[in-house]
Amino acid sequence: MEYSVIDPDDGEPVEGRPCDLRRLSDAAGLENVAINRFRADPGEQLPLAYHYHEQQEEAFVVLSGTLHVETPEGELEVPEGSMFAAPPEAPHRAYNPEDAEGSIEVIAIGAPPVSDDAIPYEPDE
Repeated sequence: MEYSVIDPDDGEPVEGRPCDLRRLSDAAGLENVAINRFRADPGEQLPLAYHYHEQQEEAFVVLSGTLHVETPEGELEVPEGSMFAAPPEAPHRAYNPEDAEGSIEVIAIGAPPVSDDAIPYEPDE
């Protein structure tokens, strides 16, 4: 059996993202789940866009700070130690507001690990 101990700070940050993203599942060789660590300063968002997934369930565990999540039903605040979950087809945008006191750190878990499953969501104005 192969076991892994991963320090997210040892991995290379993913380029072109709105905040610091490290892919933990890739580093551990996991194939059936996507696990990522996000660190977002005030004013940064975690995903590239307000979006939903066609197949993937997604959960965000807040390690530090307060995560804010925009949904069609309103904004949610997810405090440190709590988890936000989104089923497939549920639009969301996770971010750290501009007026936040500091950065946030979040572990995001998605299953199944699919690529090209994030669909941009345009809220009704």
